[in-house]
Amino acid sequence: KMLNEYLQFTSTGAKDKTETFDISELIEEIIKKYENENIKTKINKKIYFNGRKNLITRCINNLLDNSVKYGEKISIDLEKKNSVILISIEDDGPGVDKSEFQNITKPFYKIDKSRSDSKSSVGLGLSISSDIIKSHGGDIKFNKSKLGGLKVIISLPF
Repeated sequence: KMLNEYLQFTSTGAKDKTETFDISELIEEIIKKYENENIKTKINKKIYFNGRKNLITRCINNLLDNSVKYGEKISIDLEKKNSVILISIEDDGPGVDKSEFQNITKPFYKIDKSRSDSKSSVGLGLSISSDIIKSHGGDIKFNKSKLGGLKVIISLPF
């Protein structure tokens, strides 16, 4: 399962072509699929990004999957500042200790065994998300959420 997940990621990324798309519209479409009233948004409209849309979709899905799995209240913000697109996803889950921030994007890394209650989790979601953002020239950082859980901050150049 781990190998299949990673191979799917690498083969998909290699085939995708770069295109210009409305990232605000993309995020709103992703959120609708969750049918979750606890996902609050503050999304600036008409923010265009030139990148691999399928990979950005996968990244946002991975991050939202984690938020939904570990938290109840979720907040997603999207804004354009200077020459950067900022996306923040935060939740009210148990969060991640600051000392683990450097480890959570390592492939197959799991914070603790109590979080591995799901056999479907292989510890690649944050690693793949980080790789996707970095492959677009961006950065991904972590912080404590104002909701109490984890806050993921993505910055992408445009």
